[in-house]
Amino acid sequence: MAVLPSCPVLVVHEDDVFRKALIAALDREYFTVTFTADGEGAVALLRERRFEVVVVHVRATDNGNGGPVAAFLREARARLRCGVIILGEPDPQIREVAAWADETLLKPVDAAYVATRARTYCTC
Repeated sequence: MAVLPSCPVLVVHEDDVFRKALIAALDREYFTVTFTADGEGAVALLRERRFEVVVVHVRATDNGNGGPVAAFLREARARLRCGVIILGEPDPQIREVAAWADETLLKPVDAAYVATRARTYCTC
């Protein structure tokens, strides 16, 4: 069996249970996972490292803009050249915030499915 190359991914999700499940699913898909629970931490990581994929949870309560990480990704996307998957609740505001992302997955969503979708954005 051929082993897929490792792909660096950033996971931004505040829920410990789902984040751990997603990290485990990404590990099974041979991702190199970095994670944070908050937007400010994600922005700092995005400024210092390169990721092939960013999976970020956006809530409707994030001041209508998806929070700091969504705003940063929206502005710096061309320079960062990474795939962006938004996880969000089925709310019209989320659709507006995530319109620029490569993919939006509505919660509840299976962590293994998110990992499979993330693999499509890896170039390594």
